[in-house]
Amino acid sequence: MVAISKPPVELFFLKQITNNNNHHPPTIPIIDLSKTESKHLLVKACQDYGFFKVVNHGVPLKFINKLESEAMKFFSSPLSFKQKAGPPDPFGYGNKQLGQNGDFGWVEYLLLNLKGEPDRNNPTISVCEDNPQEFQ
Repeated sequence: MVAISKPPVELFFLKQITNNNNHHPPTIPIIDLSKTESKHLLVKACQDYGFFKVVNHGVPLKFINKLESEAMKFFSSPLSFKQKAGPPDPFGYGNKQLGQNGDFGWVEYLLLNLKGEPDRNNPTISVCEDNPQEFQ
């Protein structure tokens, strides 16, 4: 999960490429997972834009809200706490500046193991030891 709260991702994205020749602001690709061509559209969105919005994924809204709530708690924590889950190799916490000179802002991310199986080599476990059910 990547959390970009200021500015919203739409503003960041539109700000960077609105100087195109056709003067129409681009839109964030929306991938409808109920469509058979969704896997091809997902690959294209990754190649062309680097991100996208997914609809008709079947994940209940209560789970999405819970994930967002837990993500906000995590990313609002002190850096020393977040660093317990890093570096992202392959799972964990990371952060970096965006742009050639870091002039577009800062992004933080947390890469999680979706298998849900404990992994002694996964440092993310240390972040959720107190309440592991919150990350399942």
